[in-house]
Amino acid sequence: MARWERMRPRAEPEPRTCKLDIATPTLAEIDQRIADAIATEHEHMTAILVGIIAHLQDERAAGPPGPAGPPGPSGPAGAPGKLPVVKLWTDTVFYQGEVVAFDGGTFQALRDTGQPPSHKDWICLAVAGRDARSPQVRGTFKDTNAYRHLDIVTLNGGSFIAKRDDPGACPGDGWQNLTMPGKHGPPGPRGEKGPKGEQGPTGPIIAAWEIDPVSYRARAIMSDGSEGGTLDLRPLFEQFHAEAL
Repeated sequence: MARWERMRPRAEPEPRTCKLDIATPTLAEIDQRIADAIATEHEHMTAILVGIIAHLQDERAAGPPGPAGPPGPSGPAGAPGKLPVVKLWTDTVFYQGEVVAFDGGTFQALRDTGQPPSHKDWICLAVAGRDARSPQVRGTFKDTNAYRHLDIVTLNGGSFIAKRDDPGACPGDGWQNLTMPGKHGPPGPRGEKGPKGEQGPTGPIIAAWEIDPVSYRARAIMSDGSEGGTLDLRPLFEQFHAEAL
């Protein structure tokens, strides 16, 4: 501290008042006074330089700063933030941070302003959404039907979705292909001949005939008792009778 006190500029000495009854100094006295002033200033400047050099030496001896210490513990949780109460916009002045409802949306003032929320003085927080349109399955495409955006139709084994209202002929620029039937591939190689199957059971044979003289029909009775079919004999007898006459 004392070193820096020496470095502080000294107050200028008060000017001496000239008295008419004092004798005029000689040239030797003037030279001595000038020499004394120069010596005093030299001593003052030397003290300042010594203080500066000592300060620089102290800083160099202290060395570079050490590594940063570990972070301290977290402070207590602050109060929960709250959005300002939403006001209905009116033609008046709103202040920075205030929130208003306007034209189906919510806006916050970026600065004090008297402009409506459509101005750059506001930032949009939320706006009303629009009802989405879901895809609608419309069946097989027909030229006579009117189609809208996202309508889905089938045609020639494939399916298409409309990219806009009134998409035009399908397929076309107004339609996006969803699925298409695949092409037939080439026939594969013929497989190897399979092994011979086991001999099946012997089929039934005709064991007898039942004659119906009224209708001129003969019914076959098979060896397993089942019916083997019926023969209509009337045309045969009529042909025989005609040829015999």
